Amino acid sequence: MKTNVRIQLNKLNINIVKIYVSLFSLMAFSGCSNKTDFTSTASGLQYKIVKSGSGQAVVKGQEVLIHETTKYTNDFIVYTSRDRAEPLKILVGGNQVIDGVDEGLLGMQKGEIRKLIVPPSLSKRMGDMTFPHPDSTLLYDIELIDIVKKKTISEVKRGNALKIDTEKSILKWEGFNKLHTAGHYGTIAFNSGAFYKKEDKLIGGEFIIDMNTIINTDGEYSQSLIDHLKNEDFFETNIYPTSSLIITSIKYTDDSNLSLVADLKIKDVQQPIEFDAHISYVEKKMIFESKFIIDRT
Repeated sequence: MKTNVRIQLNKLNINIVKIYVSLFSLMAFSGCSNKTDFTSTASGLQYKIVKSGSGQAVVKGQEVLIHETTKYTNDFIVYTSRDRAEPLKILVGGNQVIDGVDEGLLGMQKGEIRKLIVPPSLSKRMGDMTFPHPDSTLLYDIELIDIVKKKTISEVKRGNALKIDTEKSILKWEGFNKLHTAGHYGTIAFNSGAFYKKEDKLIGGEFIIDMNTIINTDGEYSQSLIDHLKNEDFFETNIYPTSSLIITSIKYTDDSNLSLVADLKIKDVQQPIEFDAHISYVEKKMIFESKFIIDRT
């Protein structure tokens, strides 16, 4: 009888061990599964595609429409755009969102949903703002609603091309601080450029600026200033040797004054700008003059 009891207990122990082993295997499998769901990038960002999209993939410099929900790691919701009537409009790479979201948007397709785990190093914004804290790990749910289609010069009926005289055309620049108490000024040369005209009216234009020709003319020439403007703190001309301005819309307020919409591209980041211009004619040559201000950040 004792022998039978001992045998029964041994079998019970064996069964308990089997249950523990099975349970441990299940826990180990589940833990590995959750960890490998996310793809890690070199910056430390982790992302997971929850729902696939289709069509064109997002690249830097594009404007996109998104919905996003931001949480802390304890699932406390910091912000959600789902409460808005319209989705958020974001310029990818334009410092309008934290670095982690800028990177996480790259490669997304229309309709795609991604989860992001953003480390503190990627949750800081430029300037004085931090969102929400400089030491926060943030969880994002992002849905790409659409990529904003911009009108490009190839979609504008060009009509007659009026090439600019690059030798006589002047592009002047002035850099200054927010209080306008200090700054520098100088020139940059055009690489090429042309206006497009139809029925005696300008309808568009396309201009390429040679960033390596930048000089200062505010006094004694300073090579150290030029080197600073050409390095990564400003225009990084060894990687981005040219900038471009593409006029996509022109509205005449009268025969001499115009309102324009254009895409300005500097360092591979494209931003829409609006500005006014004045045209006049001297000896059958058209003179086009304009001025606008941009925030380089």
